[in-house]
Amino acid sequence: MPTVSVIVPNYNHARYLPRRVESILAQTYRDFELILLDDGSTDESRSILSEYGNDPRVKIELNERNSGSTFKQWNKGVGLARGKYVWIAESDDYADPTFLERLTEVLESDETIPLAYCQSWSVGEGGATQGLAGLHLNALDWHRWKRPFVTEWKGAGIFLF
Repeated sequence: MPTVSVIVPNYNHARYLPRRVESILAQTYRDFELILLDDGSTDESRSILSEYGNDPRVKIELNERNSGSTFKQWNKGVGLARGKYVWIAESDDYADPTFLERLTEVLESDETIPLAYCQSWSVGEGGATQGLAGLHLNALDWHRWKRPFVTEWKGAGIFLF
């Protein structure tokens, strides 16, 4: 059983898929399965996803018709997941190679932390970073969002880095 199940729900994101999938397969943390979902795309998504079908870490699930809901795809992916942890990795994003290593290390270090998340960079059409996404968080408490922290939520710790 893998430690992490990575779920990539996709609908018509063919132009982003190679970078997204490659950024997952290149993770320094290797104990994961990759569940690629397609929700009835009408672009070249299915063809791109099929290129990864020979990797033993990859499972591909294709819907014949669009479900109309990203959340239905998340639920489908979680239902297929075998890992202890789940990462829902949206199809139009990509990740730093150490993403899974850093978050999994935190989750494994303290069993009271059921959720870990991180800041994201906003990336423009040309691929250039445009600053941190979620700059609205600065208005809440800009010092807090600039460093890792653990906070309490309903009796459990949540980690941000």
